[in-house]
Amino acid sequence: MSSPLPNARDSFAAACRRLGPRLMRDLGLSDVQAAGLLGNLGHETGGFRHLQEIAPAVPGSRGGWGLAQWTGPRRVALEAWCRARGLDPADPEAGYGYLCAELRTTEAPALAALRTTTTLAAATETVWRRYERPGVVAPARRLAWARRALAALRDGPAAPAPARRPGRA
Repeated sequence: MSSPLPNARDSFAAACRRLGPRLMRDLGLSDVQAAGLLGNLGHETGGFRHLQEIAPAVPGSRGGWGLAQWTGPRRVALEAWCRARGLDPADPEAGYGYLCAELRTTEAPALAALRTTTTLAAATETVWRRYERPGVVAPARRLAWARRALAALRDGPAAPAPARRPGRA
C-alpha cells in the first residue's frame, strides 16, 4: 500500500481510536501491541479505506479482502465464517469479529507472540511475520502506520465533561 495522506491520516486515527480500545479489551493487548496490529491493518487497507486488494499479487485471484486483506484459503474461511453467522463480509463489524475469532483460534500462536512484545517495532514486526505474512513486507511503511496508530490511541479524544446535575451551577 502507500503512505498515509492527510485525509487518510485523520480517518485512520479515528478508526484507531474506535478499534484500539476494543482490541485491547477483547484480545488482552497493550496499547503498543494494538498499535502494532492496527499499523499492519492500516498498511494493508490504505488506512482502512480499501476492502478489496487494489492489485492482487496473484494474477487471476480475487486478491485480499477486508480488515486484514485475507487472501486465498483465509479469505474463503472469512467468507464461510460470515455465511455461518448471516453476516455480510463487507460489514466492518463482521471483519472485526473474524479478526478476533481468527486470532483466538487458527492464528492463536500469532496472538500469543504479539502479547509478549513490549515495543512498537517488535509488535509491528510480530504481526507481519506471524499473522499477516505478506508477500511484500514494506516494514518501514508498516511501522509508520503503527506510529500513527499509537499516537491516535494515546492522543485520543478528550474525556467528555461530567454531566451537570439539574439545579447545580
